[in-house]
Order: sequence, then C-alpha cells, then structure tokens
Amino acid sequence: MTMMAPQSYVDDLEGESYEQMIKERDKLIREIRHFEKHREEIMNSEEAQICPSPDVIYQWNLDALGFLCMSISRKFNEKYE
Repeated sequence: MTMMAPQSYVDDLEGESYEQMIKERDKLIREIRHFEKHREEIMNSEEAQICPSPDVIYQWNLDALGFLCMSISRKFNEKYE
C-alpha cells in the first residue's frame, strides 16, 4: 500500500460537499478510535509487520483529520455564512 501525503488526500476532497467531508471525517475518527482501543493487540499481531505499519497509519489518520477539519471549517463557512 502506498500512502499519499495527508494534505494531498484532503486536497483531493476539496470538491466534495460539506456532508461528504463530514462522512470522511467520521471514517477517520472511527479508524483512530479503533487503533487506540486495540493498540496493544494490533501492535502484537502479524498486522504490525505490514508496511505501512498500523502505528504509521494511525499517525497518518491523525494528520489527515487535522487537515480535513480545517477544510471542513472553510466549507462550512462557504455554505452557511
């Protein structure tokens, strides 16, 4: 699996609707929470040996969430203000 930069990922979502961006945010949050809840077992499993590793994906998700939230804020202002 190759990973694009979190900012590039969010840039690709710029044309999406506010509602679609919210769905994407929720997906990232679910993935983050899953890793946080099951970190020990994930990191001790064979899954931890894949590349990128689960902890790298977790950090990527956090970074993408930060960029996405800024983009959602801009989209919200465009739509509602």
